[in-house]
Amino acid sequence: MKSRLAVCFTSCIALMIVSSQTLVAQNQNSTSVENTLHISKADFPKNNPVNLLQGWGNMVVAINEPPAGTDYTPLLKGQKDDLCQVSHWGYLEKGKLKVVHTDGSEAEVGTGEVFYMPPGHTVMVLEDARIIDFSPEKPMMKLLDDINKLLSAPKN
Repeated sequence: MKSRLAVCFTSCIALMIVSSQTLVAQNQNSTSVENTLHISKADFPKNNPVNLLQGWGNMVVAINEPPAGTDYTPLLKGQKDDLCQVSHWGYLEKGKLKVVHTDGSEAEVGTGEVFYMPPGHTVMVLEDARIIDFSPEKPMMKLLDDINKLLSAPKN
């Protein structure tokens, strides 16, 4: 299982490197890249509901630092089963996550572990975290659009 995760993680990185695009982000909230093969964490977008860059070989890369106690479930309201339907491959640089799947099974991901989250999951942050993950661009951007609509909807 761990070797499969490592292969998935390595494949995602390879997809990003094969792309021939450069960063043209004018501000920290921009999510598009053009003509770059790399970007430092310091220059990565910040202060978005999900901090990510799109435009790398049909993949997005996200770097997020949610505090302990963060529960992504409310952001998934309206998705199938009110769960994330996007696959994610990633690395937990620090912290601890609890992943809950459609069937109710749970898994914990700890500091230094690579992971795969199949469609049908939600995440709770158990310890302050730094999550680096890769996802297919089209479904992730649809999810992000849905999240932004949910966050901008009038509160009852």
